[in-house]
Amino acid sequence: MSSTRPVEAPDLLAISNLSLGFSTLDGPVRVLRGIDLTVRAQEKVALVGESGSGKSVTARAIMGLLPERRTMASGSIRFAGRELLGRPAEAEALRGREISMIFQDPTASLNPFFSIRQQFRTVIARGGARHSAEAAEQRMRQALRDVSIPDPERVLGSYSFQLSGGLNQRVMIAMALVNTPKLLIADEPGTALDVTVQEQTLRMMRRLSQQNGTAILFISHNLGVVRQFADRVYVMYAGALVEEGPVQRIFTAPLHPYTRALLASVPRLARPTIPTGIEGSLPDRLKPIQGCAFRPRCSLSISACASEVALVAGAEGHRAACVHVVPPA
Repeated sequence: MSSTRPVEAPDLLAISNLSLGFSTLDGPVRVLRGIDLTVRAQEKVALVGESGSGKSVTARAIMGLLPERRTMASGSIRFAGRELLGRPAEAEALRGREISMIFQDPTASLNPFFSIRQQFRTVIARGGARHSAEAAEQRMRQALRDVSIPDPERVLGSYSFQLSGGLNQRVMIAMALVNTPKLLIADEPGTALDVTVQEQTLRMMRRLSQQNGTAILFISHNLGVVRQFADRVYVMYAGALVEEGPVQRIFTAPLHPYTRALLASVPRLARPTIPTGIEGSLPDRLKPIQGCAFRPRCSLSISACASEVALVAGAEGHRAACVHVVPPA
């Protein structure tokens, strides 16, 4: 008897060899270096790394929200087979409808000149389906209740500067989820929320993924949340991916020294040792990076690290860009 292998879902989002930089008065700044990243339908993928690693820029590149005149980009960003890089009209047509994003700074992302109700109506209209005024009002109120806002009418009639950072964050989450997008990009969605509402938000995103097949690209500094939430993890350093793999392997058997350093910096109640920080800082992006960018901060650095290191395949879909990684026999 022949066994039938399960067919994997096709990639909903496929980023290939994405390099990106900005022109500045001091010269070109290279922000992303050869990013390869995929997200399948209904999959929850996390992107982690220090501030300045390029996580949020990657998200904005997917959304088509980078300044065209100052941005230098190459590679490919495909969503459901459609190329988005260098095609702002394509990205514009998908934003708020098939791709939504929860921004890290909600107060700056909401327009202070329009009420929350006016902005919410615009988001619902982008969903494509026609709604009566009353039906739209009901959807808005329910969406706000779903993110633990008990007085939606007051919030809808308010402006962003009249609300706290936490309320603005919940409004942004409600707007991002209301049209049940195919892909949700969540950039530090719990930054301004207390732990209880953070957990409610994660549960809501899980439910959306399960019920509607929504894929989620989850950007976070909180490794504990990532471990509970994600299916796969990409680790980013200085604009490049240094490790990727199933969430359990990343946390139990990390391959790259940077990933191990990140995990060692997280306090744990079950671990008697004191968390250790990562000495040094990210490299200067105005200068070219040769070899492994983490080399100046790595205790395992050897001469071979000065050469370009590609992602080396390990076991069970686990890969890392490190000369010390030995492929399985």
